[in-house]
Amino acid sequence: MDMNKLHYFCTVEQTGSLAKASELLHISQPAISKAIKSLEGELGKKLIIPSGRGISITDDGKLLAKKARPLVDSVTGLKDIFSQDVLAGAPLSIGTFEVFSTYFLGQVISKEFKNRAVDVLELMPGELEKSICDRSVDIGITYLPIPNPDIDIFKIMKIEMGIYGLKNKFDKSKLSEVPFVVPIQKLVGTPSKVRGLDGWPDDKIPRNILYRVTMMETALELCRQGVCVGYFPKFIIDLHNKKVKSSHVLHEVKHREPLKKSTQDVYMIKRKSHLETSDFKKISKSLRMLNHS
Repeated sequence: MDMNKLHYFCTVEQTGSLAKASELLHISQPAISKAIKSLEGELGKKLIIPSGRGISITDDGKLLAKKARPLVDSVTGLKDIFSQDVLAGAPLSIGTFEVFSTYFLGQVISKEFKNRAVDVLELMPGELEKSICDRSVDIGITYLPIPNPDIDIFKIMKIEMGIYGLKNKFDKSKLSEVPFVVPIQKLVGTPSKVRGLDGWPDDKIPRNILYRVTMMETALELCRQGVCVGYFPKFIIDLHNKKVKSSHVLHEVKHREPLKKSTQDVYMIKRKSHLETSDFKKISKSLRMLNHS
């Protein structure tokens, strides 16, 4: 039984008129009459009968409308949920951590999602993947993805990493003597041996950790005060330096035992059941542009 035909008939029963139903449905009266005759043929029952210049609904017709209307309303509701207008009004939910939320996402939102509702959630690796799976988050950005059978992981780019502090403050010092500020959060479950949120290879190169902080902005402030250095993405420092006065500009530290240039892979993640949308593509394009900023 065709749901559209039931919808047409329920509208006729509700309005009591083919003409009024035609106006509401934006369908011609002959087309509605044809649909109702088809229903009558399927059911073997008369649903409407002539009445003066109009029509009347038969008892069988009233019974059908009573039973069919909840079904019609449910299907109409489903169509509304998946209509473009409703989807366009839903907030875009992005999960990441401070490396990308503080200096990157603001620019992306102002350029690509202006006047669009956007939710940004600060989430640790592990929490991010869980939030993707339970639909709290649509798109994730990370460089420490934790595999999960229900998510897709896309490698988007590599970002250059470095040790940064005030100019000439710790240059030519031994690495083991340079005080570091690091994220206080510990990572669990990552495939790599990295255990810190800043991505430093602690299993290969030990460092002198003096300060542990929750917020990256706190780490940057300690570096601006000249009391330590931090391991940051180059793009973060480039964006940071555009916003601070010259005395607070951070520079890559040139210590006695120079490390080879290090990079960090950047990933975007989504649910396997969630299609790769234009929103996803806009964010991935903006990430790739970081290396050209």
